[in-house]
Amino acid sequence: MMQNQSGFTLIKVMLMSTMASVVVFGALKETVIQERLTGNFQKDMNARLLAEKGVFNAAKSLKDELGKNKNLTIDDLVNQHGLHVGSGAIAEDTAFKAQLSKNADGLLEIKSLGQRYYGDANQQLVARFELKPADIQSPFQYAVTGCKGVNLSGSGVVDSYDSSKGPYSDSNRDSSGHVNTVIGDSDVTIDGHSPIKGDVKASGVVYLKGSSPVIGDVHSNTGVDISWGSGLRVKGNVYSNGFYTHRGGEVDGYVRVNGSVEMKWGSKINNPANDAYDIMYGGTGSFPSSEHVQDVVTFADGTTEFNVPYTHGYFRKNPEVEPVKVYDPSSPDYDPERPNKECDPFELPKNMPDVIAQGETPKVDFAVGATQNYQFTPARGRLLSTLNGRKKALDLDSKAAQIYLFDNLSQQHGVSETSEEQVFSMKNFKLYSDAKMTIAGGDVIFLVDGDFILDGDAKLTIKSGSSLTVFTTGKVILGASGQVITEKEGLTESGIPSLNFFSSYSGRDGFQVKGASDMYATIYAPLTQVKLSGSGQLYGTVRGSIINSSGGSGVHFDSALKNVNFGNGGGTNSKPTLVFKGWSFEPAKPLPELDEADEEATDTNNGEDD
Repeated sequence: MMQNQSGFTLIKVMLMSTMASVVVFGALKETVIQERLTGNFQKDMNARLLAEKGVFNAAKSLKDELGKNKNLTIDDLVNQHGLHVGSGAIAEDTAFKAQLSKNADGLLEIKSLGQRYYGDANQQLVARFELKPADIQSPFQYAVTGCKGVNLSGSGVVDSYDSSKGPYSDSNRDSSGHVNTVIGDSDVTIDGHSPIKGDVKASGVVYLKGSSPVIGDVHSNTGVDISWGSGLRVKGNVYSNGFYTHRGGEVDGYVRVNGSVEMKWGSKINNPANDAYDIMYGGTGSFPSSEHVQDVVTFADGTTEFNVPYTHGYFRKNPEVEPVKVYDPSSPDYDPERPNKECDPFELPKNMPDVIAQGETPKVDFAVGATQNYQFTPARGRLLSTLNGRKKALDLDSKAAQIYLFDNLSQQHGVSETSEEQVFSMKNFKLYSDAKMTIAGGDVIFLVDGDFILDGDAKLTIKSGSSLTVFTTGKVILGASGQVITEKEGLTESGIPSLNFFSSYSGRDGFQVKGASDMYATIYAPLTQVKLSGSGQLYGTVRGSIINSSGGSGVHFDSALKNVNFGNGGGTNSKPTLVFKGWSFEPAKPLPELDEADEEATDTNNGEDD
């Protein structure tokens, strides 16, 4: 017998279906929300990556500009390269815009706005950079540089002072009057009583003769030879990649030698800092004196012995001695494209013809003689007065030129409408008898295609705030009675030393300083011998093929010259760099719109996928 259905099962099914639908619709809603959140996150991530891309793009562009012009400042970068725009490659709706500014701390800020979906997603990143200037590697790092050798005799002292702190005096001098050679097997010989208050570095042998002490360290690639004598011979340490011969006197530091050692009676190593080794040597050792011992030695096993002789195996080991940099094909620093870079970093033989060819053509001899008074300013040279009806010296007008050594400097010449240098050209220059010449009004440049001679009782005066730079292809002779007076020695406001000589002369004895009067100058004559004689003192620096200093002439290095930024002539300066200092994200704000001028100066970049 059939029974009627009550319908409760159907109701249960419908209720369960409704509940399932609610759950499904809830899950679908959650999925939609998650999808939207994921989409928004993707949009923001794309915008953030675009903001980062704007920073990277702007930073790369700025580094390229700094590579082209080492003198750019943060203000220059902001003013000349202030806005960078571009897009990503994933879609047409991606864009970035980076703007440069200088913050209150003096840092460069790159504020980059990244956008996706035509501005629906925006992220703004601010990156901060410090502009680190290029390291100035001026060739004027030493008091005396003799490419092929240095011979110092007589009684002249070599030391150092800083003209930016005032004139040379007891309170303004130090022991950084370094002496060095740079070509393989070039020796330094110090004779008589010529104390060196600085380090001595030689690619060849260092010979210490007479009673001349070195108040610094001694470095040699070939050997060190200390003559017979007593007293202090070396205040610092001795480093030799070759031999070491010590006949007499004291080395106050320690000794490191890769070759053989010979010490005679009367020679002594003090080692007051109690370094673990008085001496280390890699070759044979000859020590005849019972005094050639180290007071206390602590061995690797912890045991201690007293009065250990230098012949003991403890001292026989090759030390790590850093070689003196040389210009030599076997040197690790040798550059075949610039083989003379250590001796002649300005590459004068290569560049001097182009320098001398500028200015007046044809060039004529220039001379100022007896009873004449002449003045040069950067724009004009004119005779101020003369007596006895003598033939007048020529009046000269300067000419525009481009001198490569002034690429990083601005000559103060008073001609506002040009950035070119103003120069005076002549065949030979001669100032003689009782003539007087004054350099005034700024930075004066001579191009002398011949000899530069100051003779007799002539007087050359460089007024305070002015400078004279001489480029010459011939000899430079500064006579015994002539005077060169620098009213204020050191660097002018334009960063140029008050007196400079650049000589490409390659014959013998091409630079001679004979006077009894003192002189401030930078002397750069890497192809010829420089002779310093008489009793006059040179304040500044000297670089030549061979330096011969005798009599009472001394060299007092001006350490301010280490900051001279003459053009590098081939790359002695490093490049300025942007140093990352930090970053932060900020609420996105619109950056300025581009006008036509900005568009022409803007870097546009379609980069890789973001």
